[in-house]
Amino acid sequence: MSFEPESLAYDQLASVQAAVSAEPDLESSSISVSMVGRSVLLEGYVVGYGNREKATAIAALIAGPENVHDRMQDREANDR
Repeated sequence: MSFEPESLAYDQLASVQAAVSAEPDLESSSISVSMVGRSVLLEGYVVGYGNREKATAIAALIAGPENVHDRMQDREANDR
């Protein structure tokens, strides 16, 4: 196993993607998780502020709060 920055970023990316997908309250198919350097980038659509907070909290537990960037957009529940 290599501990180079690229492999760490890939492991973090996979961990965040898996954790977001496993959260039953999130419509994870509408959330894209990517890495930019050491930062986790969350993009896509969420319904409600609570789901935004939940997705960013999950990513922060894995990558650290200072490494999470939220670019998600709110979508109304009836727009699904």
